[in-house]
Amino acid sequence: MRIYAVTNGVEKEAYRLSGAHFKCFPRSDNGVANAREFATIEEAAIFMIKNPGWGIRMNPGSAIIYNGIQIEL
Repeated sequence: MRIYAVTNGVEKEAYRLSGAHFKCFPRSDNGVANAREFATIEEAAIFMIKNPGWGIRMNPGSAIIYNGIQIEL
């Protein structure tokens, strides 16, 4: 499974911050205190499906992506 998006022609993919957790953020709030952490990509994907509008940190660029997110099984 993977979570990805194509932004300005560049494919970005969700990754574990510091190799530990995937982090999801509410729209317009990139504060770490309000982020939700998930140990697995599956947990992050389920959360993203249940909470449209939230974003997830992706590489390259270490950006929080909110739009055009795809979840691939």
